[in-house]
Amino acid sequence: MVTSIHTKKPAQWLALYFPHLALDQLDRSGQHDTPLAISDQQAGRRCIIDHNQAAQDLGIHIGMPAGTALNLADSLQLTARNQDAEQTSLERIAAWCYQYSSQVCIVPQRNGLLLEVAASRHLFGVVETLAERIDKELEQLGYHALSGSAPTPEAAHLAARHGLHIHTSDAIRKSIGALSIDTLQLQVTQLQTLKKTGFRTVAEVFRLPRKALTRRLGPAVSNYLDRLLGQCPDPCKSFHPAGSFSTGMDLPETAHTQGLVFPLKRLVQELCGVLRARDRGIQTLQIHLQLAVEATSISLTLRQITRSESHLMTLLRDRLERLQLPQPVRHIQLVAASFLPFAATQEDLLSETGLPSTDAANAVIEHLQARLGENAVKGLKGREDYRPEHSWSLRELDETATCTELPQRPTWLLAKPQACRIDTYHILAGPERIETGWWDGEDCRRDYFVVRDPDGSTLWAFHEYKPRPGWYLHGLFA
Repeated sequence: MVTSIHTKKPAQWLALYFPHLALDQLDRSGQHDTPLAISDQQAGRRCIIDHNQAAQDLGIHIGMPAGTALNLADSLQLTARNQDAEQTSLERIAAWCYQYSSQVCIVPQRNGLLLEVAASRHLFGVVETLAERIDKELEQLGYHALSGSAPTPEAAHLAARHGLHIHTSDAIRKSIGALSIDTLQLQVTQLQTLKKTGFRTVAEVFRLPRKALTRRLGPAVSNYLDRLLGQCPDPCKSFHPAGSFSTGMDLPETAHTQGLVFPLKRLVQELCGVLRARDRGIQTLQIHLQLAVEATSISLTLRQITRSESHLMTLLRDRLERLQLPQPVRHIQLVAASFLPFAATQEDLLSETGLPSTDAANAVIEHLQARLGENAVKGLKGREDYRPEHSWSLRELDETATCTELPQRPTWLLAKPQACRIDTYHILAGPERIETGWWDGEDCRRDYFVVRDPDGSTLWAFHEYKPRPGWYLHGLFA
């Protein structure tokens, strides 16, 4: 008898580190060419903690006092660090990352995320391939990320800062050992004590007996190293995304709607990533534009649930073409108030659009509504009236269409009957007598005939006795 023993698959943590998270929030639009810098309180004074290339070209550097930076560059846009906004950004990115892992953890004190990706290998390949893919897609969203992986969360954090991928617990000592002790996530005083003692690399710290290390620096350092090497548990709290989405970005003053397309595409890409992660779709979408002194909004109400980036961007481009901006736009915000269950449909092999026929028809309707306005696109329904011009009316697209089938009549009527001469046509069928309308003041008496013209087209003509006697052309058969 053979007994199979199932062992738990070793964990593999992919860490994402965002060294410029505060700056990315200001510059996600990719349209700022002005010097930007972030300041924070350090050692009792406000200093520069990050800046863009334009600020660096003016001599701004990290650690410079904020007052000195402002005196050096009058055009510098200096913003105080907002840790609440950074936390919100990490939560949005974490929700987006759910498409690659079912366990995502936020580590705000490290400006980073952790993804458990051992179970993702059969979908996305080895961890190096997945990390490269995530880094590239995050860059398309406007975030600069460094990534690395290791079997323990603490080792993954260090690996991300140095672009390392450590595959086994036994390899942690060797891979991280060559790094400077400054890379360890320890307090400044603890690092200073280690340096005074003569330690320079992490490997040297690993070789120090735990009892001696605990006696010198306390149990917190020993506990950290044990978690780093996987010698004690290091539980991580998983993040659970919400069932809605809201994100935005500041813009340099944008006076033309064409300038909104690129930042809007980044926001839609992020939304669609979150929708894929949750296996959800949306049917309504709001775009809020903060202008110089007022605000305006764009609303999309779709006929079908979607999470297609290309479909949403096509509709939004159509809406932007109709939008007139009275003032420049300073901020753009995208809101999807509720997620809906999404059912993927089988594509039609012979369809040119790649969509099932019903979805393709809905896509055309949505495209027309976005371009012309929602109230400009209507459906048709039948009315119980023998007069052809009164036998139909407009309906809302969601309203059920009712119509009595009259196969002997054409589906295409002329906007207004045109006078004609019957002797130029060949009569094929008829007459169909219509005499009605006395109750609404538009009474008529006509005889309708199916006729063919010299070119072979089948037409619909009538002989009217009242109110305007004569022959008229009224419709065309397909």
